[in-house]
Amino acid sequence: MLQYDQNTKRAVIRNNTLQMTLNFADGILIEECSNLLTGDLQNPRRELFNLTFMGGQYSSRDFAVGEVLTCQDRVHQLLTVPLENEALGLSIRVHFLNDKKETISVIVQIRDRYIHGVPYELFLHSPFLAQLSMRGEGDRYYYPANAVESPDGTPLLKMMRESFYNNDVKLPLVCCDKGGKSGFAVQFPSKADLDDCGAIQNRNMQFSKIASAEELHTHQILCNPDNTYNDTFEFEITGLSGGWVEAFARFRQQWESGYDFSEYEKEDLKWFNEKFLHQFSFLYGTEAYDAENQRIDPEKLLKEGEAFGGFDTVTLWNQYPRLGVDKRSQWDFYNDFPGGMAAFKEAVDAFHAKGVQVFMPYIPWDAGAEESPETLGDHFAGLLEQTGADGYQLDTLGDIPDSFREKCDAVRPGLVMTTQHHPDKKHPIEKITTSWDEFWDTRPMPKVDIFRFLCPRHIAPVISRWYRKEDKDLLIQYSQFGAAPLVIWQDIFGRWMPFSAEQKAAIKGWKEVYLAHRLTYQCALPTPFYPVAPREVYCNLFPADSGSEQIYSLYNDGDLPFDGALCELFVPGSKAEVILGSGEASVKNGKLYAQLPPKEVVHISVKP
Repeated sequence: MLQYDQNTKRAVIRNNTLQMTLNFADGILIEECSNLLTGDLQNPRRELFNLTFMGGQYSSRDFAVGEVLTCQDRVHQLLTVPLENEALGLSIRVHFLNDKKETISVIVQIRDRYIHGVPYELFLHSPFLAQLSMRGEGDRYYYPANAVESPDGTPLLKMMRESFYNNDVKLPLVCCDKGGKSGFAVQFPSKADLDDCGAIQNRNMQFSKIASAEELHTHQILCNPDNTYNDTFEFEITGLSGGWVEAFARFRQQWESGYDFSEYEKEDLKWFNEKFLHQFSFLYGTEAYDAENQRIDPEKLLKEGEAFGGFDTVTLWNQYPRLGVDKRSQWDFYNDFPGGMAAFKEAVDAFHAKGVQVFMPYIPWDAGAEESPETLGDHFAGLLEQTGADGYQLDTLGDIPDSFREKCDAVRPGLVMTTQHHPDKKHPIEKITTSWDEFWDTRPMPKVDIFRFLCPRHIAPVISRWYRKEDKDLLIQYSQFGAAPLVIWQDIFGRWMPFSAEQKAAIKGWKEVYLAHRLTYQCALPTPFYPVAPREVYCNLFPADSGSEQIYSLYNDGDLPFDGALCELFVPGSKAEVILGSGEASVKNGKLYAQLPPKEVVHISVKP
């Protein structure tokens, strides 16, 4: 619904979740923006924006309001308010766009006529957004660049690189009541890869960098208007009945809508989803190489893996750091290895006989001046054809040329490419179905990788390299808390960095739990940092697509045991069982109760 009264200069915009009442008698005043799911008035009398320009401060009340226009079609309703300040040489158009369902978009276009012949800096602040609230006291906020933080302010949601210029996806600003249910989600849409580039008029990406209450309350967004009407600032606001859980699900759905995930649905590639423990072997070390007989020894390596619960795949790495001592390429090193290419084929066959898949390494920075993408692609596919290996571990990469994939498909289906870094940009995300989640920042726990929850179909095993006992403990907890597989790497190109017997046992137990509940952990709709009542406890939610189970991954960051109510169940259930870690769990009146030890990951399975 959109109603505008020209006499009173008031407008009401309403859909299924929101009601926004506007007053244009003196500038633009948002008299209310209410969540209709709660039925009470929220956000009374808020200015939409104010400006800092040529040494002065101005609000919309310093602009003359022109003729307000309305129009609609079968999908949207639009209300446009023109503003003019002749003395400043500024013209503004503010558009309110109602989708008639759940979202109202506000678009601000600013035109600067350069009255002094040159452009001046213009900063925008939105009191409406700065003061956005649900109930006031006890409201919970999730900021775009720092949705969840530790007590010392450290971000706990590890963001992903989605483009060359931007180091994170653009999460919404979420405000909900202390119960974590009713609230608002504010999205700042931006199609630009660039960020602070002066040529970009749309400044939404600056809003997406807001990481704290202080930054929200005091934001001053540098705008770059010119002599045309540009979409300087835009936000989309939606009413919520499910708080952060609903907001993240909406964001994921919106994010996924721009991608073609058909590569992930190929049956021949899904064998990787069934694997948990991946092993990285430096072949000139002692794990997998029999120096006396100068041969790869699969039996020796797999025997070592039994303490971890058994390796499901291995990567046979044999070139770097030996590359560069002469003009030999990475491909020459396969032939120069004792026994040559036949030795690799023999080892791959032996691993296959034990049900273990094999990855070969590809070093993109070793391309010689005489090589082209075409010859590299031929070598790339030819190695898998000659050895019978099952795919590549792509060193330093987040993507490969399409021709490499096509040449490998011609060898045989089911060859998996896993990159060292998460793929970025649209095409690589669509084509690279697995990557490492390389774990560089061990503290604090609990930290999670947003890509694991944003694109759960993309399996990303966790790996570290230089870490010692304490950090390896945290690595295991990181894998458990985010419900991700593991890569075991102990021989770091000659430096031996082993796991302890206790760590191996913990990984073995975690593997058993993961594989027993794999389809639940690999569900389509996981939620990072599911809201729980105690401040010291953090939770991730994994609801099985079949509805047969929901797993709550919990971490008590306090120094003392916790005993009490944790949260409302995502869906009704009656049977609660601790499946990982220690403690007890029960369901009472639709809530999950648990006893949790400090500094330990505990998984609780709840079933109907």
